[in-house]
Amino acid sequence: QSLVTYVRTRLRRLGSVAMNEPAAYAVVGRTGRLAAQPAWLRDAVLAGSRLRSYEADQFTFHAGDEPGGMYGVVDGGVGILVPSGGQDLALCHVMRRGTWFGYGPVLSVGGRRKMTFKAVEKSHLLHLPLRELTAIGTGRPEFFRSLAALHDMTFMMSAVRVVGDLLIRSGEKRIAAVLARIAKREPDEADQQPWPVRLSQADIGLMSNSSRDRVNRALAKFVKAGWITTDFKMVEVKQLSELERFALE
Repeated sequence: QSLVTYVRTRLRRLGSVAMNEPAAYAVVGRTGRLAAQPAWLRDAVLAGSRLRSYEADQFTFHAGDEPGGMYGVVDGGVGILVPSGGQDLALCHVMRRGTWFGYGPVLSVGGRRKMTFKAVEKSHLLHLPLRELTAIGTGRPEFFRSLAALHDMTFMMSAVRVVGDLLIRSGEKRIAAVLARIAKREPDEADQQPWPVRLSQADIGLMSNSSRDRVNRALAKFVKAGWITTDFKMVEVKQLSELERFALE
């Protein structure tokens, strides 16, 4: 049993996840916002989607790109990048399993992409091409209303959480809040073990509006408390509830 646990832990740390389309459909179909949709909508989206793999730092698309289809995160993490300090793009949030994105052009009648997304670690995504996306809405116009509601729930709530973390006055608590937000799984997932946070200290600093020195000191403090362990460009959260409690004190 200990050997099995060791192998699973190493694969998880390395981001090596066995995945195929049937497994992806099963995972995403019961997780996140899609799981709460009517059966016809869920089935139509999954039937038209195909599994894609992305390496760390590989972009799905950029703001200004031609319109395209939408994506659903199966495993790994996809970062949302926003302009910061002029034209520079900064990572502000990481989307996890069950989150869908990329349907903006359909809702804005064919406009170009308005946001930039990239995988922050090895990730698997389901991709529903634009033609399939449009075909579903043509046959069932209520599909577009569901997408609009999904957009509000996904991105409005993400924006609220990001802003809420940045309004925390203490730098250490902001860092704790960011780590907890990125590591936390959806409540409906059977596995509640926190996601590994595969980000550099520079990324964590940007997301928490903190200097790299402050991030380094905070991580050392959290390690000493037993809340996390660290490795190169990775933080494993061992006590999520303690990080959340500390951030809210």
